[in-house]
Amino acid sequence: MTVRALDPETGDIVTSGVQFVSDQIEIAQTITTRLRLFSGEYFRDVNDGTPWFQVILDKASTLTQKDAAIKRRIAETDGVIELLSYSTDFDINQRGYTVQCEVQTEFGLVNVSTSSGDFL
Repeated sequence: MTVRALDPETGDIVTSGVQFVSDQIEIAQTITTRLRLFSGEYFRDVNDGTPWFQVILDKASTLTQKDAAIKRRIAETDGVIELLSYSTDFDINQRGYTVQCEVQTEFGLVNVSTSSGDFL
């Protein structure tokens, strides 16, 4: 499958140069996009999305629940075979939540890193 390329700096759709991505780049971009989609945000499927406010940033949630929600979003991404490594970092001073992972895909290894400061 091929998807529209997103500018890594702005997140906007690329309109010149290489406009489509596939293979490993596609899966890495899809994982990042899925993590950045808020639960209930997508009008065609309000059950889709990452539960940022409901679970991950909720004070009542345990670390196990937070990690499980993020890992599930990553593992359910098309093309992902296995989650090989996973780490998160919550910076209370900057109010940022960073997710880093390495996944085995049908095209090889992919490293993904995204921070809530990029989209929250």
